[in-house]
Amino acid sequence: MSVIHLDNRLAHYEVFGRGQPIIFLHSWIGSWRYWVPIMDIASERHRAYAFDFWGFGESDRRGDQFTVPTYVEMLIQFMDRLGIARATLVGHGMGGMVAILAAHQHPERFNRLLTVCTPLHGQVLAQHIKPGTLSRLLGMNTSQNGWARMVRTLQVADAEIQQEIEEDTSSLSEKVLSQVHESLLETDLRPYIISLQTPLLAVYGGKDPIVNAAHAAFLNELAERPIQLLVLPKASHFPFLEQANTFGRLLLDFLVSQGTAIEIKEEWRRRVNQREYL
Repeated sequence: MSVIHLDNRLAHYEVFGRGQPIIFLHSWIGSWRYWVPIMDIASERHRAYAFDFWGFGESDRRGDQFTVPTYVEMLIQFMDRLGIARATLVGHGMGGMVAILAAHQHPERFNRLLTVCTPLHGQVLAQHIKPGTLSRLLGMNTSQNGWARMVRTLQVADAEIQQEIEEDTSSLSEKVLSQVHESLLETDLRPYIISLQTPLLAVYGGKDPIVNAAHAAFLNELAERPIQLLVLPKASHFPFLEQANTFGRLLLDFLVSQGTAIEIKEEWRRRVNQREYL
């Protein structure tokens, strides 16, 4: 386990491999741990970093700054402390929101962005997570808790990783979740995306019950921008865990693409197992 001091607080991170840096950003349920299968794939050619946002995983949970803008600042400080001048960002959910806002504010620091099941305007979450339901998100009532139920039914090959993800979710405080939730609802990334210059691949799951890909369909209309929208028809909210092989290949293709469209290749369909079949 590696830690650094940022803003006089300890931030936990892990790093795999060597090469050009990729930074993986988790969502508001979970921690760095659920990126392990994709970090393993990426580390064959790249240096893969992942850290826990304030309030999550092994990072400091003190204070009260648990917002998307604060996490953008944390990301930039993390890069500065580790001497990372430029990087590719891969962000899931809230992590994708942080990635897009960071690229808008600091375009010179980022080569590419890959977002996964990311709400481009936070109000799409309002219908799923209403005031008074945060205790259920912490696992107190799993029969009514969509998030906890999804976490427990993830198709993760490594049982230890799955257990760690469940433990990370159940250990979150209601204070952190409440502040993050409020920040997500207030965040609208659409104005920033329209002017985005960093190449962006936005991946969604066709069966995602939390963030429907239809709300991001406007990305296809931004023909003058380096932006692509890709939907994995059989995936839910965690495609990098449900279809790790396919997602890893998408990521590696995106990293070397020169403006060409990213798509699922036929040979991937033959090589993935039945659970990943598209």
